[in-house]
Amino acid sequence: MNKRQDFKNILNLLLIVFLSTSFVNAQEEGVINKFDKVVIDAGHGGDKPGAVGLKSKEKDITLAVSLKLGKMITEHLKDVEVYYTRVIDKDVELYKRSQIANKIGADLFVSIHCNSSSNKAPKGSETFALGVTKAAQNLEVAKKENKDILLEANYGENYDGFDPNAPENDILFSLFQNAYMEGSLWFADKIQKHLTSNTPVINRGVKQANFVVLLKSAMPSVLVEIGFISNAEEEKYLMSEIGQYEIAASIFQAICEYKNHKDNQKNPILTVEQLIPRNVLDKDKQLKDAQLLAKQKEEERLKQEKQKEQQAQQKRKEENEKGTGIDIVYRVQFASMKNQISTKDKTFEGLEDVWSYEFDGYWKYCAGLFATQKEASNYVQKVRALGHKDAFVVVFQNGKRITFEQVRALEKGKS
Repeated sequence: MNKRQDFKNILNLLLIVFLSTSFVNAQEEGVINKFDKVVIDAGHGGDKPGAVGLKSKEKDITLAVSLKLGKMITEHLKDVEVYYTRVIDKDVELYKRSQIANKIGADLFVSIHCNSSSNKAPKGSETFALGVTKAAQNLEVAKKENKDILLEANYGENYDGFDPNAPENDILFSLFQNAYMEGSLWFADKIQKHLTSNTPVINRGVKQANFVVLLKSAMPSVLVEIGFISNAEEEKYLMSEIGQYEIAASIFQAICEYKNHKDNQKNPILTVEQLIPRNVLDKDKQLKDAQLLAKQKEEERLKQEKQKEQQAQQKRKEENEKGTGIDIVYRVQFASMKNQISTKDKTFEGLEDVWSYEFDGYWKYCAGLFATQKEASNYVQKVRALGHKDAFVVVFQNGKRITFEQVRALEKGKS
């Protein structure tokens, strides 16, 4: 791009800013501008899916939320006309989205998006107004949302040579950001307030960044990142019917607040429960009740298993200490390890009454519990058949290992 073209572009920008300022001044001079038109922009679409989660695409979630929001406005704000940048899975160039809003003279422009990150941990919602930023995170979000223009035909012409990756475009954004900044930031704050109150999505705050979709909109405009599609837990919520309704209801409440503010009215704002269809609320309640019941059953099952295990441990302890009521018991030893492992380890599958004891700095593992040496000897063959080739019989008195000579001496003493 040559210097002449650069100069021409700057003049065009200054002209737009001048017209925007004139429009604001006209309002201040008493021109009635009742809030009656809003444009809802479902981010991405068509062959530009936006962010992609494990099970969903940004373009589908943003469209679902946008249509639910539009329906709420149509049903509950009768004097407000709703316009959409898209109502189907179709791509709309970024410059055309704000162009639609300008053409109809909209009072508000709301662009709905889902956030993403290579790190799966981040989650939460954040609402952006147009503005120059040096914050690295804000710049990254803006770059992700702006990169779709590189896929558009004639993007250089449509965006006056704008390159979403060029840092010098801060100058371009700084010329535009002041005209509707106050209204945009005020509205953005209300969106975050209601999202935080009505949804489990945490508040990441109100921010400013260089979003092309907001650049040429001649009215207060925001871009809402309703949550992280890259976070599995948050993606599940964004995909759910109740989640989409709660998000739409939160943005609707913010629009109502903004309308009251602009029209100097105090109309009551409907609650989330009043805005969401009864069948959706009932379905969600049934689902949560079922999940709670399943959770309680699982907790009870685990509690019972723990009690059984504790009882079994106590029984084994008593058996080891008292020899199950017999002075002398026989076991089959099959393994010796430096480090102790659980007697429930899959290595011990097929063995009965697995028990461990420490001897000479090693953990010894035994199976079976017998009153006679003959019974233990018969079990040795089964243990060896399971792969423990070095299995042999050992003997204990009241839980303490003794030698067979000691056993014979004890038996001789009893006779």
